[in-house]
Amino acid sequence: MLSELSYSALTDVILACLQAFAAGLMMRSDIAKKSAAWFWAITMTLIALTFLLGAIDHGFFETAGHWMHEPLKIATRACAAVTSFFICVVAAIQFLGPKSGKAVIGIAGLVNIAVIIAIFMSDNFFIVMGSYSAAMILLLALSLVGLRTGTGSVAMILGVIITFVASSLPIIGYELFAGFGIYATYHVVLMPAVLCFYLGGLKLDRDVAVS
Repeated sequence: MLSELSYSALTDVILACLQAFAAGLMMRSDIAKKSAAWFWAITMTLIALTFLLGAIDHGFFETAGHWMHEPLKIATRACAAVTSFFICVVAAIQFLGPKSGKAVIGIAGLVNIAVIIAIFMSDNFFIVMGSYSAAMILLLALSLVGLRTGTGSVAMILGVIITFVASSLPIIGYELFAGFGIYATYHVVLMPAVLCFYLGGLKLDRDVAVS
């Protein structure tokens, strides 16, 4: 019988592989550099890297109480903060004009620099969750508005909703079955979001907007 930490590491590896595969599919030759779709491919890659770092930490170092657990934990959280920034970049490029888009990107950059600094000074994971949630809310809100103009997509909206549902499960302590663990449950429930984010990414602009 595997431990909860082992289930968490195993499901994290599977999730990372799915995410990396989807990210690879997003890196298409018909996507222009610095377009919304191009930045989304980078975002998908960063999400996969975040999952992978978490899997390595949970599976090898946290279990053994190794000194590398702390650096890997910080690296995982920092990667999540960088991902939050790129989510905001995608939302700004896809849905906003040049001026408002640059303002959002600038604010997101400053906020996530502060988050990364806080990661090194505090062991509070909710700082990272707050940043990531804010970026997802921005993407969700603009995607909903974008449905009217054809710039948003149902798949992207579903991906964000599934992410929020999955993120709520560890908070309420829900697990798929006894002994499976809340974080392994989180990883499994999050897997359909990978497909939604990939399909949503295909709907993003592939050309660079002329400012």
